[in-house]
Formats: sequence, C-alpha cells, structure tokens
Amino acid sequence: MPTVIHRKKLLGSVSPEERDEIRSLFERRNGLLELFKALPDLGTEQADSLYEKIVKDIGKVATQYQEWWAEVSSKHGWKKTPGGSWEIDFLTREVFLRTGDVASKLRRQ
Repeated sequence: MPTVIHRKKLLGSVSPEERDEIRSLFERRNGLLELFKALPDLGTEQADSLYEKIVKDIGKVATQYQEWWAEVSSKHGWKKTPGGSWEIDFLTREVFLRTGDVASKLRRQ
C-alpha cells in the first residue's frame, strides 16, 4: 500500500499584520466547519435555517482565504507546486510549502 511522505520547505515569513489576517480567516473557517458538522444534532427546523447561511459563509471565507494566499505569495515571490499547500506557523510567522510524495513501503526499507 502506498505511503505519503510529507515534506515542508520554508519559504519565508509574513508580517504580524499578515499573520493576524490569515489567522482570523483560518479560525473563522474552522468554526464554520465545526458548526456545519453539528447541524445534524440540531432539530430539523434549526438545522434548515442555519444550513444556507453556514454554506454561504463557508464559501465566502474559503474565497477570502485563497485570495489572501494568492496575494501574499505573489508579494513575497513564493511559488506553489502542483499538489502542494501553504502552511503557516502562527507563532513564528514562518510560511512553508508542504508537498506529499507517494512512496512504496519498499522504498522506506
């Protein structure tokens, strides 16, 4: 069975203001996703009234999140590789490019 080996490459760092912007979006997105997961536990009437609003907000935040990464990566000259994803350490403000390579078990031995 294939194994995914994740690699992280340090690209640079962001300003405290940039970090605060993306952290706010990150926390908002995660909160909305948790709320979405809790919908089945609510009564049908409550879930129905919240569903559309949550889905709309998730879409809006996802767009803002992607736009932030596009703007900041362009500003700093960071390139993204196919299948890669950005990662930020909120404490150090360091930004990494995370990639995953599929490797067989034989390669690990």
